Amino acid sequence: MPRLVKYTVTAVVCFLVMVIAVYAFEEARVMPPVPAWQQDMYVALALNDRQQGLDIKGEIPVLQEDFGPAYAYINDEIIAAKNSLVESTRRIRARSITFEYEIFYTADVVSIVIMADTRAVTNRTSVTSVNFNPQTGELLSLTDAMGMDITPIAEGKIADMIRRDPATYYAAFTASPTGQAFYLTHEYLVLLFAAFQLSSAPDSARLITIVLEKIKVFTVYYEDYRISQDRYEIKMMPLRQILTSMGYQYEDIVWNPSCMEAIIMRDGHAMITLTAGENNFQINGVMQRSLEAAPELKNHTMYVPISFFDQIMGLTAYNVDDYGNITFMAYVG
Repeated sequence: MPRLVKYTVTAVVCFLVMVIAVYAFEEARVMPPVPAWQQDMYVALALNDRQQGLDIKGEIPVLQEDFGPAYAYINDEIIAAKNSLVESTRRIRARSITFEYEIFYTADVVSIVIMADTRAVTNRTSVTSVNFNPQTGELLSLTDAMGMDITPIAEGKIADMIRRDPATYYAAFTASPTGQAFYLTHEYLVLLFAAFQLSSAPDSARLITIVLEKIKVFTVYYEDYRISQDRYEIKMMPLRQILTSMGYQYEDIVWNPSCMEAIIMRDGHAMITLTAGENNFQINGVMQRSLEAAPELKNHTMYVPISFFDQIMGLTAYNVDDYGNITFMAYVG
């Protein structure tokens, strides 16, 4: 075979191998893992019973033995969740309860949501969930499933909902979000509240959706912030660094050197204005209350009191470790 033809054939073969490899990689990368549920690992258990005057109908899921050693333990949790809903229904002297369910999954979390429609003097919907790791069979709390304590974010979402519609929701709602039913997908965490938990309205079953990509967790190290030089020793945080960590673009923070102002933009409009050395700020051009301390300008960086972010910007929570590093958690929506 002529040398040129030989090299040409070799090049074409290498190119085809490379194309096939790239295609296979892309397929493997974009295809989600096949959940156990698509492999017939569970069956629907039909319910058709009458106990002490209560009709129990519908269906719940149960794992088959092929799931692995944890299948019986998880099934016990599912049955216990169903029985708990039945018992609470008896206490209101309902005539019937009808079960249905949905299953949601990620690679590490399977969420079985069990819903029960109760027929009584006042009809209501109750809900519970069983969440577990499909690889280990370990039952998961909300904190386990998320890998962090998102209580501040959930409480903030609930408080915002109540503030927006105080006529509908209980103003004094105090239940912990971590004790609620929930399910997790690749995009959302959804907290499930049964009827009458948040509101006295008959259709008061509620979903509270937390978009996962809007949760921002980041750390500001001790050497990156300042301590105010007064008796209060207020932590003064670098404004631009934190805002960009929260998802703001660099151009969303505009510096006006003639006025020593930092302008925080939202959708192309000035939202918050801070002036170095002045212990106040503006929102949409309207002067607001004073800050914990006046913003400082040091080495071309504006520093603001840490309280500015949780009180004004809606930054949810922060934690200071033993070394003075501060980890923030924000829900940027």
